[in-house]
Amino acid sequence: MLTEMVRLSYQHRAFYCYIILSVWIFLLVAGMYKYIGGDEKSSLQGKPLGGDLPIREFARHLKPDVKNRRIFKLCNSPDDINTGAEGKIDSNLTLEGVLIFIRHGDRGPLAHIRNISTVNCAGDFSTNPRLESVYQNYQNFLLNITTYTPSAWAQFLGPFHGFPMLPANIKECKIGELTTLGIGQLLKTGLHLRDAYYNKLNLGNTTISPRDVIAYSTRYRRTVQSTIALLYTFLDNEVFQNLAKITIRESSSLAFCNTDCACPAADKYLKLYYKEMGDRLKSHPAVVELIKQASNIVFEMPDQAQTKHPYTLRDALLTYICHGASLPCVNYENHRMCVKTEHVTGLFAYTEWESRLNIKSSNRRKYGLLKAYGLLRNIVSHMVQIVSESKPKIVLFSGHDKTLEYLASALGIITDHAILPHYASRFVIEICRANPKNENHVVHDFYFRVIVNGKDVTQTIPFCKNSNYYSASYSDKNDEGEYLKKEYKLCPIEAIIRQLHDDYFAPFNATNFKDACLNH
Repeated sequence: MLTEMVRLSYQHRAFYCYIILSVWIFLLVAGMYKYIGGDEKSSLQGKPLGGDLPIREFARHLKPDVKNRRIFKLCNSPDDINTGAEGKIDSNLTLEGVLIFIRHGDRGPLAHIRNISTVNCAGDFSTNPRLESVYQNYQNFLLNITTYTPSAWAQFLGPFHGFPMLPANIKECKIGELTTLGIGQLLKTGLHLRDAYYNKLNLGNTTISPRDVIAYSTRYRRTVQSTIALLYTFLDNEVFQNLAKITIRESSSLAFCNTDCACPAADKYLKLYYKEMGDRLKSHPAVVELIKQASNIVFEMPDQAQTKHPYTLRDALLTYICHGASLPCVNYENHRMCVKTEHVTGLFAYTEWESRLNIKSSNRRKYGLLKAYGLLRNIVSHMVQIVSESKPKIVLFSGHDKTLEYLASALGIITDHAILPHYASRFVIEICRANPKNENHVVHDFYFRVIVNGKDVTQTIPFCKNSNYYSASYSDKNDEGEYLKKEYKLCPIEAIIRQLHDDYFAPFNATNFKDACLNH
């Protein structure tokens, strides 16, 4: 009998494996759905109001532990902002200029959310005495310059004259407004960029003119305030106070597209891309139900879009998470519903997973290319100017998460921070000269590299891979204080010029922006 059973088991081994695999998949899916959503009664914390039974309070504070580390990275605490590869170049190279693109700092929610008055949006800089001192000096600077040199300050702000530079209430979270924490993020970013570039660009040895520093900002208070905060620490106080002859330039579009904005084809690709995401979300009913229920709790007056869009809900939840506030609750007639920490982690896990899939979307890629074309033209124009005139030294674009996403699409960069840029993200393009002794400014002597939040991503740019890289190295300290040699590569300026003029519209079977935008 035993021999017969063994024989049958061998004959039906494939069948048994199939059964075991099916059970394993079932348990895995069931576990994921329990983690993300669960049923309607248990998915969000509910408890009866009144009665004699003790009420069990669930933890509603998300903690920055190992499990939630990736979520808190989106907050980008000033303590997490550190110098990376910026400014670390080969001694045989000279730094000619930098183009800096930032997302504004921490802001209030974009819609009315519950319990907003209990959220403290003030930044706690006590763990960083240097930053705390810088913030106090920045406050005093703004007060003095608007009092003693109002005309010069107005000239510097240009179209943004009259914008407040600091929150009226440092603890209050206003709809879409930069918070005190957000200002601290940009002050800290400016300090690190100063350490990386100030001396290498010889900013302390020359008189800064309007041709040396160029700044662009969209017409939002949070981007203008981010511009001022970053420039304050990037440039020393004396130089900064002499910038009155420089005027911050306004961009009417968060894509910084100048005259290359209207594009029907871009709108078509965006709709197709949204449909892809919508279809994917429909295939996860537990997530759909979670978004619907949580949105009815988080938003004071949720509309249809808010109850169906995971990224809208994620953005609103960051207001609570980044400021250490309790997740919201709402009282109904006979029960109380609260958002629980495990549902936050489930939602964020879904959006992170989906963002990785979105990288592969051709509709997203084409949409980003068309939206970024005007910005890339501006970038190349500044590069050519730096090659021919060694000016400007600094070009700053103060924008939004979409600004950095479009730029990443145009360059073909698909790192995590480029796809979902956190508050105060920085995207730096360094322009270097390989043969400084050559008095003639020859374009093939110039190279660039791209650094996203301190990480060199130049070698991931597709159109650079077929070019003649400039190989270089520098010495850097490791965590043990030992100096190690690090190698890196720069992409020739000619490669990005060729990409813009010859190959940019190849995915659309077109040769120019107009034809690409009319391509149906």
